[in-house]
Amino acid sequence: MSDERRGVILYGATVIAVAEALRELDPRYVPLDRVAPAPGQVPVLCCLHGAEADAAREAAPGIAWLVVELYRPGADVEHAHHPALVLNTSKFDPETAARVIDQPDLVTWYEIINPIRAITVDGRPPANDYSNIAFIEPDGHRIVAHAVRVEGPAPECLPTDTKAVLQSHDAWALARPPKIDVCQACALRHR
Repeated sequence: MSDERRGVILYGATVIAVAEALRELDPRYVPLDRVAPAPGQVPVLCCLHGAEADAAREAAPGIAWLVVELYRPGADVEHAHHPALVLNTSKFDPETAARVIDQPDLVTWYEIINPIRAITVDGRPPANDYSNIAFIEPDGHRIVAHAVRVEGPAPECLPTDTKAVLQSHDAWALARPPKIDVCQACALRHR
């Protein structure tokens, strides 16, 4: 977290559980309804819906609020204007959501090593139904996830060949899918 005066507004589903997970992740996150935050602390405000989140943001313009919508599929949620993060609580536990909220400016870039190739099996152009296409996974094919600041420079651990890197908007805290390695240098740098 930077030294900028900032806060977090949570609204939607499981806000209390995510607020508690934030406090357990870093004691600088302080629920706003309990005590007035001291310098260096990050106030966390829990709201029921987007309009309440918008009103809270407007009431404290001196704070750089990170507005987070927590939703469940099928549930109607009144959206806030310009939430910074929208997280599906049916996919993430509160601890994972807290890590995403704690590092909202870190995204994942994927380094592709020995990429999969598509070829035609008969040497002719691809058929309209793609029936003559085969995918070849070369030995040593793998994907490595790297942490990058939003609109920041690439980390030193990424190769200079930009063709081998797929930039994404995936949150770094979620970069743990199966079959994708996590760069250990990035993991140590952004715990």
